Amino acid sequence: MHIERLDFENSPYLGVYGLATDRVLLVREGLGEKKLDVLRDVLKVPIIETSIMKSRIVGIFAAGNSNAILVPWYIWDTELERIKGLLRDFGIDMEVVPFKSRLTALGNLILTNDRAALVSKEFTREEARAIGEILGVEEVERGMIASYHAVGSVGVVTNRGGLVHPEAADEEIEWLSDLFGVDVYVGTANMGVPFVGSCMLANSYGVVVGHLTTGPEIVKIEEALGFLD
Repeated sequence: MHIERLDFENSPYLGVYGLATDRVLLVREGLGEKKLDVLRDVLKVPIIETSIMKSRIVGIFAAGNSNAILVPWYIWDTELERIKGLLRDFGIDMEVVPFKSRLTALGNLILTNDRAALVSKEFTREEARAIGEILGVEEVERGMIASYHAVGSVGVVTNRGGLVHPEAADEEIEWLSDLFGVDVYVGTANMGVPFVGSCMLANSYGVVVGHLTTGPEIVKIEEALGFLD
């Protein structure tokens, strides 16, 4: 299966608690083994259970792609070493970079795949350039989606496709498709929630959506993220 419904302690906002890339999944601590098995089966990558700044909202704080993961400068040393150590144990050569900025909600403010990154205008141009260099992407842009600075919470993009807030204009969709090099669609999850990045964990292998996501929403998500044959 490329797509499954799941909840984290009755919360349908899976993207708040994790970051999925094509090489690893960072996710909050304390999930049961059955839910971890679903995540492994669908996303097909090793899992690192962690906290960031002693918080479970890992997906709010972390952003990344196949090349690197950015975390807030204020991450605890023990958390950083745990993530780096487990990556080594899994044989994954991947940078984990504490990013020095007044902004800490990196997962909310950065939308990226392996080709490009869109970062909030809240970042300076210098910060945007640095983010692009760390992520190893061809292009990095500062901007908004549907008038929202939190581009990581109103969108989800992989190397196969993208889904963004339903109020995104046609011109924005075309621009995002060109930027990320994939088809981008508009849609919702969890019975009409437009903040799709907060509702799911997705990579090029699959997507796990909040348990409130409806059948029609799932069909649109599958189409947007490239899982409909």
